[in-house]
Amino acid sequence: MRRLLSTCTALAVVLVAAGPGSVLIGPPSASAAPPECNVKPGGDDAGTTPWAQERLGFQKVWPITDGEGVKVAVIDSGINRDQPQMAQIHYAGGTNVWGGGFAANDTRDCYGHGTAVTGIIAAPKILDVAFLGVAPGVTIVPIKQSNQQKDGTAEGIAAGIDAAIAAHARVINISWATNVDVSVMRAAVARAEAANIVVVAAASNDAQSGNLVAYPAAYPTVLAVAATDNQDQVAQFSETGNYVDLAAPGVKVEAPAPIRGYLPLDGTSFAAPFVTGTVALVRAAHPTLTAAQVRARIEATADPPPGITVPSQSYGYGTVNPYLAVTAVRDDAAAAPKPAKPVPLNAAAPQPGRDRHLEHLALGIGAMLLGLAIVAGLAAAVVRRGTWFNQTAR
Repeated sequence: MRRLLSTCTALAVVLVAAGPGSVLIGPPSASAAPPECNVKPGGDDAGTTPWAQERLGFQKVWPITDGEGVKVAVIDSGINRDQPQMAQIHYAGGTNVWGGGFAANDTRDCYGHGTAVTGIIAAPKILDVAFLGVAPGVTIVPIKQSNQQKDGTAEGIAAGIDAAIAAHARVINISWATNVDVSVMRAAVARAEAANIVVVAAASNDAQSGNLVAYPAAYPTVLAVAATDNQDQVAQFSETGNYVDLAAPGVKVEAPAPIRGYLPLDGTSFAAPFVTGTVALVRAAHPTLTAAQVRARIEATADPPPGITVPSQSYGYGTVNPYLAVTAVRDDAAAAPKPAKPVPLNAAAPQPGRDRHLEHLALGIGAMLLGLAIVAGLAAAVVRRGTWFNQTAR
């Protein structure tokens, strides 16, 4: 089986940044998860509004929709519902495709990765907590395909996609990757497309160690997401390539820690759920759009990076824009439009045209008079012609 590489890099509260592909969840505490999990709960309270939340401004969409009615499958390490904000998320069942002695419906998160990803997608507002998910009205379908950092498989992702299809999910988030195109996973992504499901995946974090192509992100029907910082710069670890479709915050972004508190996290793992939440908002606001039309809409409404032609190998079409993705008026049956040619900065502004109403009126009257004259002339000719005929007939 093809093992997966986790696409996250996390920062512990009091420890140095972890290297790519590893996670430091935080210091142990007296509050413990079940013995078979041994998850480390740590984390600080989210007292101030996270920068990613301010940058994307997704709360502006909520008067229109908060994603209610849309099922989002999160294929990851599971969900820890002991975290107070996570306990308030809407859930629909859940499936354990990893096995490991867990029951088929046991999706407890022994790692923390899936909890953080799910929180970014769907965490609702609770008292005295500034952190919010993009689409708090959605219903999450947790699918456990791993228990630790590198024990997931491509076959597990494929099984997770099939479980999401069976659960009637409309969006799937996959914040894991492998550098091998595995046939069973590719076929599962094709089945998701046939079921009209939008699949969102992390672009992976190997830019500094070979920049390998990441799957399932590289499949053409998957929205591949790169990570940016608070200056809209693509993170050094974020992979680049023709398969990158969008960018989203992925450097020091707040997300729920296991059991309690919040952690600043790095990785395309945590950029992908910002796009997943946006897809859910679009699907709730525009329920008749196909998966392909949703992808085109989100790409077309992204914020292009200044001075860079899109699509770009680093940014794709740009940073996801939840508000425009929902509210833009466009022909969704069309593919994402090519960027327009830039207008020179020194180009003179077009001058307003003069009022030609009187000119048009005068021309109209003249044309009418001319027409009347022609008609009168023809009538006279007919009379003369008739007179001539009568005269010659005598």
